[in-house]
Amino acid sequence: MSKGKYILVNGSFIPTEDYRITLQESEALVFSEKIRSVRSVFPFFMEALDVIKLKLHLFNQSFSEFTEQEGSEMKRQMERTLTKNKHFKDAVLTLTFRFAQPKIQYTIQSETHEPIGYELNEKGLFVELDTKLQKSVSSLSGLSIGSDLYWTIAQCHQKGSTADQLLLFNTNNQIVDVPGSNIYIIKGKTIRGAGREQGAYMDITRPVMLDIFRSLNLVYSKSEGIRVNDIQECEEILIVNAIEGVRWVAGYEGKRFFNTTIRKISELFNQAKLS
Repeated sequence: MSKGKYILVNGSFIPTEDYRITLQESEALVFSEKIRSVRSVFPFFMEALDVIKLKLHLFNQSFSEFTEQEGSEMKRQMERTLTKNKHFKDAVLTLTFRFAQPKIQYTIQSETHEPIGYELNEKGLFVELDTKLQKSVSSLSGLSIGSDLYWTIAQCHQKGSTADQLLLFNTNNQIVDVPGSNIYIIKGKTIRGAGREQGAYMDITRPVMLDIFRSLNLVYSKSEGIRVNDIQECEEILIVNAIEGVRWVAGYEGKRFFNTTIRKISELFNQAKLS
């Protein structure tokens, strides 16, 4: 990825290398949301807007100039950022909100993304279990603001590992997610995932994925969660988020996995969000 040369700060552009925050801003409450752009279209814009509204509500804040009229002003500022940085093909935008008095401050950054669109990875990912960390179940564990710290710690544990991703446990030794993504396992016509009740992150792609499972006559279940033996016995594993799309997991320890059904899922995902 290549970061844009300009960052939008409260409606005005500043060269990225010149951007600084004050001490007051560094001490303010803050949250960020990433939004994918594909040829200047935002595939999950309304879903991301709903998450931003929810996070503002949790912090007892409002930012009506961005959230009203289906986020039209927020979309306009994102489009300005892409145009200023000449990111017309594929990009990821990071919207950051700071609750610094007397009003909310925001920044929008963009960076290029490869490949263009939601292409399935041809080289499968390899995963390992993070046995040093257990993610607790809470009212916030389904959101990134309740999961970010766990993901950051997991990424620190990943250093020195040959794995591409680490699987996170909850306190009941169920596998709930990987940093920033949902996980699904496939065995025959059954697909298993992890739910909010197990502490899993609920990515905004979830409703789209459930529709795809139904269209492929896959029976989806999250009530029992995912355990290590389920990973060892399944046939395919995929991880999904709104930035990278559907990604195929090729191996866990000594076991290798197919991607036959995953390819069908990926095609329908692309049709649902890019057609």
